[in-house]
This record gives sequence, structure tokens and C-alpha cells, in this order.
Amino acid sequence: MSRPLSAAADAALEPVRVALLAAARAEAADVARQAETQSNRLREEARCAADRMIADARAAGEATATAALAVRLARSRREARRSALSAQRGLYEELRRRCRQAAASIAGTAEYELLRRRLVDRAREQLGMEADVVDSPDGGILASVGSRRVDLSLPALADRALARSGPEVAALWTA
Repeated sequence: MSRPLSAAADAALEPVRVALLAAARAEAADVARQAETQSNRLREEARCAADRMIADARAAGEATATAALAVRLARSRREARRSALSAQRGLYEELRRRCRQAAASIAGTAEYELLRRRLVDRAREQLGMEADVVDSPDGGILASVGSRRVDLSLPALADRALARSGPEVAALWTA
């Protein structure tokens, strides 16, 4: 067991106790200041990290949205082009049908026999005089010699005329 100190010893130790208490309070205040400083620094670092994460997420979101928009725009352009080409094809087929119809109407005219003779002459120029020439069921003629054939039917002539007018037909799509 420890013995109680005498009043004189107790009084002599008072300045030591006061000094130890002051030192402990000073150290506690210093530790509290350091803790406050570190806490402020950590909060600032966390705030900066959060700001970076938000900025990164925003940039990633914008990049994703931009990419998605580019995909949608490309898809829309392709669909518009597909629709335009489909409409052009339909119009071209209608023009072709009308050209063939107009060519077929020649077969019932007085001028048809002159046209038919010219077609026969042309077939013989291309294949020779021994060419076998027959009337096409659609008007015009079909000629052949061996494996060589010439189609001078009215629908084939209409198709060729339409094909030669390509620039004029193409101008219809830009008008």
C-alpha cells in the first residue's frame, strides 16, 4: 500500500501537477487541431474525388448519349435512303411499264410492218442472212443462228431505250 503524502510534499508536487496538466491540455489541443486539420483535408479530398467522379460520369454519359445519337442518326439516314430508293424503284418500274406499253401499242399501227422489216434487216446484219427470224409474241422479232441470239422484241427495245436515257431518268430523282 502506498502512504499518503504529507501536506508539504503535496504542496511541492502541485506545480508539477499543474505543469503536467497544462502539458496534457496543450497536447490534447494540438491533437484536436491536427485531427481537425486532417478531417478538413480528408473532406476536401473526398469532395474533389466526388467532383471528379461526377465529371467522369457526366462525360461518360455524354459520350454514351453522343454514340447512341450517332447510331440513331445513321439508322435514320439508312432508313430514309432505303425509303427513297424504294420509291425511286417503284417509279422506275412504273415508267418501264408505261414505256413497254407504249412500245406494244406500235404493233397495232400501220407503221408496224415497216418497223418489223427494219428489225428483220437489223437482225440479219448482226447474225447473217441465214438467221432464223420469228415474230415475238409481244411484237418485234427474235432471231437466232446457232447459239447466237438477238432479241428485237418491242419490250426489249423499250427497255434498251429506257436504259440509254439513264441521265434523264436520274434527273427525275433530283428534281
